[in-house]
Amino acid sequence: MKFQGTSNYVATQDLMLSVNAAITLKRPLLVKGEPGTGKTMLAEEVAGALKLPLLQWHIKSTTKAQQGLYEYDAVSQCATASWPVR
Repeated sequence: MKFQGTSNYVATQDLMLSVNAAITLKRPLLVKGEPGTGKTMLAEEVAGALKLPLLQWHIKSTTKAQQGLYEYDAVSQCATASWPVR
């Protein structure tokens, strides 16, 4: 799989290199920028071009990386499943 831009999104060589490096390494690509600079559009176009689902995580300045990982809370799971908690 290789991203080369789309008819809706003309990517620079540097951006294509970054996207393709993330694809090859099977690692996430952190895209930062001011509102309205095309971050979401880039994600949508890459996912569409590669025929992959787009997973979105909207973050803010107080978001911690750990929050992006699965956290297991046994007590909450028991309560959710209506199991008696002793």
